[in-house]
Amino acid sequence: MKSPAWAAGALDLIFPRSCERCGARLGGPDGDMTCADCAAHAEWIEGPGCPRCGAEPAPFRCPECRGRRFPFRGAVAAGRYSGFVRDLIHKFKFGGRTDLARPLARRLAAKVAAAPWGSSVRTIVPVPMRRLKLLFERGYNPAELLAARLARELGRPMSRRLAQVRPTPSQTSLSSEERRKNPKGAYRSRRVGGAVLLVDDVLTTGATAGECATALMKAGAAVVYLAVVGR
Repeated sequence: MKSPAWAAGALDLIFPRSCERCGARLGGPDGDMTCADCAAHAEWIEGPGCPRCGAEPAPFRCPECRGRRFPFRGAVAAGRYSGFVRDLIHKFKFGGRTDLARPLARRLAAKVAAAPWGSSVRTIVPVPMRRLKLLFERGYNPAELLAARLARELGRPMSRRLAQVRPTPSQTSLSSEERRKNPKGAYRSRRVGGAVLLVDDVLTTGATAGECATALMKAGAAVVYLAVVGR
């Protein structure tokens, strides 16, 4: 349930919000992350992206996914994984800025709602994190926070059907070829049906999302779509 306008206004007086890019005080809608000037320079993907991988549309075939096959049927992304959007994801993912889950999920919800398959989604599932990493390293799973907020925005249930069954090295330290091999067989899902929306913070090679989608389909999902903040 969304907070009434007067409550959001009162909170702004007590805890004034500021632009995540330049620090200027914000007075616009509660979900705004930037001032109007900075919003024009942010790396958000406006309009429909590549239907296969969510990347910013190109004049011809998408250079990001050309010649590649993904187990998920389609994808949406809120922005390019560069500049301000990348900094925002790092704040959310590594900097403890869990409050960013709400505005990021709102952007993703608009993308999902506009996708041809958006209305068919039955369940929202986050990319999981190993329990030891969750407890002793990160303290929270960014994908799960994002999925929970997205589920509220879209009015669909979130389910923790997926589990990571073996540890994998961080993708950030690996080459492209190593990234593709790293998550092989690392995920397993409990029974799930219908169209599933898989949620993660970033899509790079698509290896992790692909393995998660494969696990979901082995567990009964009719089709898997993907929603990420950065592409």
